[in-house]
Amino acid sequence: MIASVRAAWFADRKRPGVWTVTTTWTILAVAFGIGIPYIVHLALSGDPEQAEAAESLLANVLPAQLVSTGIALFPLFGGAIVVILGALVVGNEFRWGTLNLIFTQRPRRAQVMLGHAIALCGITLLLVLLTFTALAVVTAILATVEGRGLDWPSVGKLAGAVGAAWLICTAHASVGYFLAIAFRNTATAIAVGLVWTLVLENAVNGLALVLKPLELLQKVLLAPSSGSLAGALGARSQFEGGTPGVMESSSAWLPATVLLGYVLLMFGLGTWLAVRRDVN
Repeated sequence: MIASVRAAWFADRKRPGVWTVTTTWTILAVAFGIGIPYIVHLALSGDPEQAEAAESLLANVLPAQLVSTGIALFPLFGGAIVVILGALVVGNEFRWGTLNLIFTQRPRRAQVMLGHAIALCGITLLLVLLTFTALAVVTAILATVEGRGLDWPSVGKLAGAVGAAWLICTAHASVGYFLAIAFRNTATAIAVGLVWTLVLENAVNGLALVLKPLELLQKVLLAPSSGSLAGALGARSQFEGGTPGVMESSSAWLPATVLLGYVLLMFGLGTWLAVRRDVN
């Protein structure tokens, strides 16, 4: 099993697509989470009537708000990016036909696929750590430029945000993993994954506001659960002027349980499917 994980990790870290998606997401996170709000702050700061709004925008891009600013980026935007990442990691194995060769060697199919799943969990953790590191560096620079203090959140809160973001990313990556195995095609898996997470789930999420029977379904969907987890950690709801995808929630346990269920179910179904059917 360890050998399968090491082999998958070695292959994944050599894929240009993995680093391209990771780097692109990190840049987008800094741009949308910090850059755009700060630019708007600069535009409003010269207007006395907008002084309060400008100050609020500045406060959100300082180190003290690193947890809420960072976690708010993952439910909608980060989730969609990581679906692509999950599909790339496994889909390329079908694209190049390498699974045909690997499955004829000594490792069992389940070991090979679980090795890819564990390596994918490691990649999502790396992506989350890079994101929060980049956000921390930029917020520190802005605090210095603006003459504000470096008031960082506590280690416990920061660790909780990193863990929650990792769970959100891993749940979305597991969907990409499953779809890549189901369709045996990277492009199709990405297309279906994006329609699922960005269109269907958000449509149900919106309809649940007016159709009460959909509220129960909403609680077990991937995107709303991710948004609720972010909201439980202090991110502002999208209905209160916060980041799109974030939902108000008083507890993190239910959304975290749903997301963990997605991780186990999608990785389990994908591995079972790869084991049970021919790869040709």
